[in-house]
Amino acid sequence: MAHPLLVTGAGGVVGQSLVECFGPGRVIGLVRPAGNRPDGAAELIAGDVTRPRLGLDAPAYAALAGRIGGVLHSAALTSFTRAAADIHDVNATGTAHALRLAEDAGVPFHLISTIYVHRRDGSHEHGRSRPYRESKRAAEDTVRAARVPWSILRMSLVIGDSATGSTPRFQGVYAAMKSLITGGAPVVPVAAGSYVDFLPRDHVARSVRALVDSGALGEHWITAGERALTIEEFVERCLGYARRQGRTVPRPRLVDSEMVHRLIIPAFGDSIGADLRKRLELFTDILGPLATDRTLPRLPDDLPGLGAPPDLGACLDTSLEFFGTRARLAATGTPA
Repeated sequence: MAHPLLVTGAGGVVGQSLVECFGPGRVIGLVRPAGNRPDGAAELIAGDVTRPRLGLDAPAYAALAGRIGGVLHSAALTSFTRAAADIHDVNATGTAHALRLAEDAGVPFHLISTIYVHRRDGSHEHGRSRPYRESKRAAEDTVRAARVPWSILRMSLVIGDSATGSTPRFQGVYAAMKSLITGGAPVVPVAAGSYVDFLPRDHVARSVRALVDSGALGEHWITAGERALTIEEFVERCLGYARRQGRTVPRPRLVDSEMVHRLIIPAFGDSIGADLRKRLELFTDILGPLATDRTLPRLPDDLPGLGAPPDLGACLDTSLEFFGTRARLAATGTPA
């Protein structure tokens, strides 16, 4: 039997999906001592990627290095509201510590990265997503200098399971969904015709497994590619969910994020209102850097064990239903 992969960040949204996809016996999960635990029968080890030896004592570290057949580094801090130093500590320094384990073990290293490292042509570095983006770029640079075989797997926004919409945690894109559903986004800072790239978490996990199992090295994009929805389609799906819940929500105006950042917020300042300003900044942070007038590269459908992604419009509908139930998004006239 092949040696198992160490999956760091096994308690996160992507990490839990990877543990589920690879199945029992294929992975050892590294989780924070007080963090979430993935479902299933995977072996778990408590550790901390921000510390040397991943927070393990020397004998435990050596024993782990002798057991694994590779490191799949999924641990990351994805919050845009945390201090830049904390984000760098987890995402950049944590990558260096996880890579050191792979080098000590002499096994391949696979970094789960993000399409946030990609910046739309003509856009500028601003907003709360910048520390996250910079930390992931630093992590990629560290991996390119590895002394073992490596891969960098850049993935798009991750939504709930394609069949059920379930997800262990609602990440940033769900805040954008809520603003659209509740009518809190009269202006969306994404240019008309832009693509918003997202995938359901189970397809993301299958993509990672297909790449790892095929022995793929180098840099790869796990995205929707030409199947990505436009911002108009994304907005319409959210408004459609709102209508099904009895809400009457006005269609927001689509405005290029650079206009919001350079003109609207500076020109109107505090007169915008704190709540609207916060929502504009949220959209700019989450969707602005990702929205592009062209599609991103994606994996080939003939990659063994992968297949084409499911219908993304239907997946978004399913995630909206799951989110709406759990977040108790009330109908018009009741508190949201």
